Parts: sequence; structure tokens; C-alpha cells
Amino acid sequence: MDVEIDIIPIISDTQENCNDIPRISAADLSFNDFFQNYMSKNLPVIITTSAEDLLTPTSSYWFKNDSINMDKLEDMFKDYEVPIADCSQQYYNSHKKTKMTFSDYANYWRERNADLLYLKDFHLKHEIPQLDFYNVPHYFASDWFNEFLIDTSKEDYRFVYLGVKDTFTNLHSDVCGSYSWSANVCGQKRWLILPKHEEEKLKDEHGKLPFSTTEEILIEKNVKFFDITQNSNEIIFVPSGWFHQVHNSTDVFSINHNWFNGCNIMFIWENLLKNLSDVKREINDCREMENFDEHCQLMLKMIYGLNIFEFVEIITHIVRKRVDKLKHDKEIKMFEEFNLGQNLAIFDIQMAGKVLNEIVLQDFIDDKLKLIINVNLAKIFEN
Repeated sequence: MDVEIDIIPIISDTQENCNDIPRISAADLSFNDFFQNYMSKNLPVIITTSAEDLLTPTSSYWFKNDSINMDKLEDMFKDYEVPIADCSQQYYNSHKKTKMTFSDYANYWRERNADLLYLKDFHLKHEIPQLDFYNVPHYFASDWFNEFLIDTSKEDYRFVYLGVKDTFTNLHSDVCGSYSWSANVCGQKRWLILPKHEEEKLKDEHGKLPFSTTEEILIEKNVKFFDITQNSNEIIFVPSGWFHQVHNSTDVFSINHNWFNGCNIMFIWENLLKNLSDVKREINDCREMENFDEHCQLMLKMIYGLNIFEFVEIITHIVRKRVDKLKHDKEIKMFEEFNLGQNLAIFDIQMAGKVLNEIVLQDFIDDKLKLIINVNLAKIFEN
């Protein structure tokens, strides 16, 4: 059944100030409450739900008595190649990555040798689009990033994580400065979550962050942080720019989306500019080379997951669909089963216009890109 997602057109002032991360039952939290009190303020929240609400009948038999039924999972995915992080080996600012078939990972899972192998960032929804195995909570329906990627048949930012006890994800903030939501389907995780800018206290004399941290180090350095236990059927909303480290206290199966929308689009843009500046500084000795700016955009895409050209493409795509909603009273799908409401469409257009205006004001944006933006917007509003 289709669900229309809309907001009351009054947005609270954005302010990041959090003394505790609340736990709220999904039954007591509306989309508008989440939008106004957490997403627009860039504040975290834990939403408690149920397996019946999160899973579909397709996947309910993958789990039994709060444990993972690896035999059932292997029957379903045995020949698929899956991404694996070796949590016992650091590789630059991440773990060493490899790939193996799901059957090989299932055999490792059963044998439980000394290795700490974490199946993570598996694009299962993209790999098998016809497999309907979980329900996206309606709080996360306003998702410009995945809406664009799915509409254009590109690889998305919807992931499955499957890890044995003591696998972990090192200290990081999410790709592009995005929001993330992480739902524990089965198992327990421990999160160390730092409000935005608190990570600065951890940097060394060269401005580098540690690979990982501990509660003791955070206390010693007077870093504000939250130590959170996430149980089965709990969803954590992680705000833009909040660094976090996640340890699997038990065997875990979880679902994660990274996304952005009108609430955090200016932060995404500012983060994109900062990363572009870093790229230019790193290869400054090549500034006189032919197509220097194009090389910078290529590197930005590789490092950051997004460059300015794709960013503009995403925003104009979103504006086009929202204008269709308002001008032609069309039923517009965001993604999954969610339909776009009128007030949310207006808000999205306003925020998209704000960031596009910032883009065209940049001195380094060439006339070609400015023309593309202006021509696309003119076509959108003419139709």
C-alpha cells in the first residue's frame, strides 16, 4: 500500500544540542516529529520497532530465536560475491578489503577461526532488486541520494551488514557527510558516537584522526560522546558529520542506508567544497597540467563518493520531480512505496534552489556548468 509522506510547513530552528540520545517507540513517533525534532536539527535518536514491522515474510525465516539462520541465508545467496572487511588488518584509514562467495563466508562463520571477517557494504537490494526482504521505515522516505540512484539505475547506498562477534567498524563519519540509519535486525552493537566537531580533540599534531578509539581515551581528552548499546529491532539515526565507531557485541545482521535531503543539503555542499579544496591542495604541484579541474573532480568522486557534477545532477533531478508534483498534481514516488506530499515538495524545491544558488556563485565553477544548471532549471519550470 502506497504511503504519502508530507510535513507540517513549520520547520524548527536548526540547532545541534544533545544531552542524551532518546529511545522512542515507533508507535509514538510520527514522520513530522522525526523531521522537525531530529532530522532538521541534526540530532540522533534511537527508534524501537519490531521484527514484524521491519522484515517481510520473505526474510522472516532467516532468523530464529534472535539468532541468524546461516543455512537459510546460504541457500538464498550462496553463489553471490560479497564484500568482506578483515577487522584484524588495517589498510590506511579502513580495514583490508576482499571478496568471497557467500558460501565461503558461511563456512568461515561456522568454523569460527581466529580471523575477524565482516561482511559489510553488501548492496543486496541493488544486486537482487526483486527481493523484497525489509521495509524501509517511513521516517527515512525523504532520501534524495537513493531516490536519484535508483531512478537512474546506479549503484545505491543501501547496505546489508553481517558480522561475527567482535568485528567492528573503525572511527569515521559517513560518506559525503550524509545521514545514516542503521537497523539491527538481529544481535547487539555498541556505538561510540561523537557530536559534530568533537572529533577535532582526537587529532594528532599532523591533524590526523586515530583509526579507532576507546572510552578511556575519549574521557582523557575531554571528548563529548555517547556510549550506546543497540539491540535487535532498534534503529539508530546518525546525524550528518557525527563521527562514530561500532563494535559488534554479538553476531549481528543489520541494514544501513546513507542519504541526504533538504535538511542537510547545505552541509553536504559545504563538505563537498572542503574536500575539493583538500584535493586541490594535495595535487597543487600539478596545477598547470591540462584538464586540472577535471582531474580534481575525478579524484573527488573517488575519495568522497560524489563530485560537483553529480551533485548538480542529483539536485536538478529532485527539483524536476518536485515541480512535476506541484504543477501537474502528479503522484510522485520518492522511492520504495513512498509518495511525495505537497508541503515536502515545496520545502525540497526551496532547499535545492538555495544550494544551486550557492554553486553558481562560486568563482571556480566554470561557465559551462553554470549554463547547464540554468538551462536545466529553465526547462523544468517551463514545462
